[in-house]
Amino acid sequence: MFTISFKAIDNFDEIKQLSAEQFDQTKQDIEGIIELDFNGNKYGMFFEDCPFGNERLIRWFIDLITIAKMVKVHNYVAYRIPDSTNLWLEFKTQEKELEVSLIEDIDREVILNLFIIEPFKEFRYSTWKGANVNMASFTKEIVSNAREFINFVAVLNFKIMESKNIQILENSLRELESH
Repeated sequence: MFTISFKAIDNFDEIKQLSAEQFDQTKQDIEGIIELDFNGNKYGMFFEDCPFGNERLIRWFIDLITIAKMVKVHNYVAYRIPDSTNLWLEFKTQEKELEVSLIEDIDREVILNLFIIEPFKEFRYSTWKGANVNMASFTKEIVSNAREFINFVAVLNFKIMESKNIQILENSLRELESH
């Protein structure tokens, strides 16, 4: 089973005042917390009364949607976790299942891509490996949470729905939903 828990934690009073153009120029993203749970193997943190958040939620959802699209085409996808020194999520497709592991690279200078489709010899397993999740439920969870996040943004400030990053998120989500 795969679950996403997230919460936006940002200066909402400021965001409510912004136009889409101002959001693009000054913020570009909404900060918060996010936790990905692959059958009890977790990345990130989530607790309801968390007073701070430094994860960029729009970026996370765009990247998760990208992963969901890529695993349908490639048997192997590794995703460099944003703002991490050396952590990646590794996805190996096995028919209708994904085997997910937290991996580390030991030579960041060699690997510059955010997504790769072949394992590198510079990878080693980190704190957990081999969590199996159903591919359809993985995609469904991403779609459901991305939609929930977009709805949150629309209620927070409908004007920023026209911002570049929200538009990228919405277009990516529509593309995933249509496949």
